Amino acid sequence: MSKIVYCDKCLKEIRIRGDLVTTTMFFQVVPYHEDCYAKDLKGAKTFFLSNQPINGFSGNFLSFLAILICISTFFINDETMIYLFFFTLFPIIYRLYSYFIYERHLEK
Repeated sequence: MSKIVYCDKCLKEIRIRGDLVTTTMFFQVVPYHEDCYAKDLKGAKTFFLSNQPINGFSGNFLSFLAILICISTFFINDETMIYLFFFTLFPIIYRLYSYFIYERHLEK
C-alpha cells in the first residue's frame, strides 16, 4: 500500500526518501522537501518550527541516545528516574511516527 506524501510548504509530492525532511510544528510531524525545509527555516515559522529534523543522521542519533538513556534508567535505583524515562520517550516516539507515517511509503 503506497501513500502519497506532500510537502507542507510547496504542496508538491515527495517521491524520494532522501528528499524528505520531517520536523515538528506544534507537536505535529510535518513533511518537507529538503529545499523547502531550508527556505522555511529562514522565514517567520522558525519560532514554532523545530530546527532539528526528525529523520536523517541527527534524528537517528538522538533516537539512539534516547533509547540508551531509557534502558539505563532501569538500572539506576532512584525514584526520579521515571521522569527521565518518560522524557526520553518523546524523541523515540516522534522518530517511529515519522518512519511509519511518511518514510516507509517513499522510494529509497
